[in-house]
Amino acid sequence: MLMRHWQQTLIAGLDTPDASRERHLFKELNPGLAHSPILKKEPPKPKPAAVLIPIIDRDTGPTVLFTLRTPDMPSHPGQISFPGGGLKETDNGSVATALRETEEEVGIDRNDVEVLGQFGVHFGGLGYAVTPVVGVIHPDQSFDPCPREVAEIFEVPLAFLANPENHVVEDRQFEGTDYKMFAVPYMKWRIWGLTAGIIHTLTNILHEPT
Repeated sequence: MLMRHWQQTLIAGLDTPDASRERHLFKELNPGLAHSPILKKEPPKPKPAAVLIPIIDRDTGPTVLFTLRTPDMPSHPGQISFPGGGLKETDNGSVATALRETEEEVGIDRNDVEVLGQFGVHFGGLGYAVTPVVGVIHPDQSFDPCPREVAEIFEVPLAFLANPENHVVEDRQFEGTDYKMFAVPYMKWRIWGLTAGIIHTLTNILHEPT
């Protein structure tokens, strides 16, 4: 099948140093803070995790799938995220983790994801070391969100996410401490934090010179 231009651009971008480099997102924006003020102290060791950036190859243009986590989840309740979670000993690397978690959370069979590559590890301010995996989903794919973990799923056009003008840095405060956070507002949704930082990397590689 003929590869679309956006796929060619993305694959080329995944082969650049900007895609493979580690990013300490919280410290990039808050060099004076060791960790998010939400935590009482810096975690002794980052928790390894992986997420899938699921790009749906729609005829009207590619979209990216996001999940809204349920409010009673033990980690990141009520937040917008990519499907994903912590690495298990039975996982054969980060790609396997991202595909397993995506299957569990939104019902996309791991064999139905065309994996294009992955980014370097992204560190947030809450003690997670996340490897983002990029995968393409067929537009006829059906979804079956896990009601315990996912309150809602939605899609955002890749063209919107790829536009640097749609990215902002927000000023936040927690218990008297000021800090900054990546964010990507879209319609009624406000994507922020580590997820927005991963999108920032995606945007950067889509604008790499060819």
